Amino acid sequence: MKNWNRAFGWFVSLLMAGLVTLFGCDGGEKALDEVTGNRAVKQYHKSKGDIEKVTRQQSEKLGSIPDDEKEEGR
Repeated sequence: MKNWNRAFGWFVSLLMAGLVTLFGCDGGEKALDEVTGNRAVKQYHKSKGDIEKVTRQQSEKLGSIPDDEKEEGR
């Protein structure tokens, strides 16, 4: 019984140390995002925004080309 109490004490101590490390610093927030999948969602939304920005820029460039040059390029 004494060994179980000691093992349980170590387990609780390690669990508390892990939680303090996880939530106690900026890296913990990043680790939590990684574990929960929020990091992937954030990357998806950033990539989607970047693609929309590039698409908009390309559309503006295409719109600024005179029609004569567009026909020569075909």
